[in-house]
Amino acid sequence: MKCKVLRFLLLPLLPILLHADSLGFFEQKFSDLHFEKGKWSRSVQLPCYTYAALEDAATVNVLRIGMGNLVPFKAAKGLKVTVCGSTAAFDEGFEAGTPVSSGIARRPRP
Repeated sequence: MKCKVLRFLLLPLLPILLHADSLGFFEQKFSDLHFEKGKWSRSVQLPCYTYAALEDAATVNVLRIGMGNLVPFKAAKGLKVTVCGSTAAFDEGFEAGTPVSSGIARRPRP
C-alpha cells in the first residue's frame, strides 16, 4: 500500500526530474593544458588550482589523454577552470574551437 502511495505522489515529479538543469560545468581528462599568458588568474586550494578568465576571449588549449590534438576553449570574463590532477572542470559557457594537431601547435615560433 505504501509503495502505491509513493508512486502516486512521486509520479507528477518525474517530468521535473527528467528536465533538470545541467550541473553547470563539464570535465575534461587531459595530459597538457596551456593557458593564454596574462589572461588568467590562478588561486590555490590544494590539491587543486582554480584559473579565472580576466578578460573576454581568454583561451585555454587542452591536449586530451589519448588524443593527438589541442582543443582551444574560449572563455568569457569570470569563467573558471578548476584543475585537480589530470582532470579539469570547466564552468558552463566555454566555447570549443576547432582542434589543432599537437605537432603543429608545438612547433617553435620563429
